[in-house]
Amino acid sequence: MMICIPIRQKKISSLLKRLTEAQKTADLVELWLDEIEINETNLNKIFKVKKKPFIYKVSEGSKNIEKILSKGNKIEYIDLDLQSPKSIIGRVKKLSCKTKIIISFHDFEKTPSDSELGKISRKILSKGADIVKIATQARNLSDSLRMLNFLKKLSDKKQDSICVCMGKEGKITRLAGHLFGNYLMYAPLNKKDSTADGQITISELKKIYGS
Repeated sequence: MMICIPIRQKKISSLLKRLTEAQKTADLVELWLDEIEINETNLNKIFKVKKKPFIYKVSEGSKNIEKILSKGNKIEYIDLDLQSPKSIIGRVKKLSCKTKIIISFHDFEKTPSDSELGKISRKILSKGADIVKIATQARNLSDSLRMLNFLKKLSDKKQDSICVCMGKEGKITRLAGHLFGNYLMYAPLNKKDSTADGQITISELKKIYGS
């Protein structure tokens, strides 16, 4: 079970504080860097304290991708939205060929049908993803069970994937997803640091699993 702690802050001081704390327990850290001022000084501060692999979560319309990747900074993963142009994905591969590309799809209203989930995953892969990420809103427990079943199918195909459902009814996907093949589990440091509805904190997760 690989645990990723997401960090989303607007001030570099707050980001560094949480990054230092997160790296004590996380296997990797997801950084939302597009909400802070991106300059050489701030990037140096971030990478100076780096001890665990980073996921760079790209915001829509980000202009910081080249700044972050072109400085030779080691970013192990980058999370791009499915709507990102193929040109951006190609640029990422050229700037940092060793960075694994997560291409993500979000539906904040529902969980699409099984056939639609299949179409979405194929579209993600056609864009050059190394890791498929699908996050949908669960309206009921059935949605979450369908998502876990879909995840299992991707896992059986040896496809690295992150498939979760948001909301109260989606929590089972966050608790049991790793048993069905989820590449990682997101767990914020605390509730106020959650980056998606239904995320379970790192302390809650450790209590549940007795670690």
